Amino acid sequence: MKTWTLAKKDLKILFSSPLAYIVLACFLFISGYFFLSLVAQYQLFSLQAMQMQGIENFTPQEWIIRPYLQNSGVILLFFIPLITMRAFSEEKKLGTFELLLSYPVKEYQIVFGKLMAVGIFIFVALVLNGVGPALLFVYSQPEFLSTLAGYGGLFLLAIGFVSLGLFLSSLTENQIISACLSFGALLILWLLAWIKDIVPKSYQALVNSCSLLTHFESFAKGVISGVDLVYFLSFIIAFIGLTLISLENQRWRV
Repeated sequence: MKTWTLAKKDLKILFSSPLAYIVLACFLFISGYFFLSLVAQYQLFSLQAMQMQGIENFTPQEWIIRPYLQNSGVILLFFIPLITMRAFSEEKKLGTFELLLSYPVKEYQIVFGKLMAVGIFIFVALVLNGVGPALLFVYSQPEFLSTLAGYGGLFLLAIGFVSLGLFLSSLTENQIISACLSFGALLILWLLAWIKDIVPKSYQALVNSCSLLTHFESFAKGVISGVDLVYFLSFIIAFIGLTLISLENQRWRV
């Protein structure tokens, strides 16, 4: 109950700020642009495919939904740090952080309240983001379960971004520093799959397995892998745990 009360408070603060609406509008505009571009590209190539033989996997799932999910993941990487930067940093700047820690609530209730608030915001964003793919089911035949799996993976990816952002926000009272640190860390974790070839071969598998992109790729294809589920859940739990430790240490200092 206390967790939900804290989540409602954070949601109210979040949606009373123009930042939430700006981030949501930009996310939907950019992802919508990519969606329309993918549809136009698919229509163009479909005309060419009618004149050619032997083209494999020429389906809306492969040509529209899969790259759309991948693009949406990249866009979220840019925008989620702008939401999580305020989680604890703003509380510290306004002087309400000490007051929050003095409440009769546990650290985990504070963290899960903030995680729930941002998670609801992301859920709303992804529902609106899914309007385009939903319209494809009217005019074509994408794979419903694969699309659902893809969005499930996208939500897990976003919650992973949030958990890391909350941790870094708990370390500083400067929102800009929090956002930059979150973006930098997420970008590095995303690009590990691309830079694995420049590290020694004995470390390539390890570097690749740490990449967010590597584990999201299967979800984008509509495949739910146990390894990828364990990775994202471990990632989320690890940074939630670090945030709890950070808050506990700061409570003792207060």
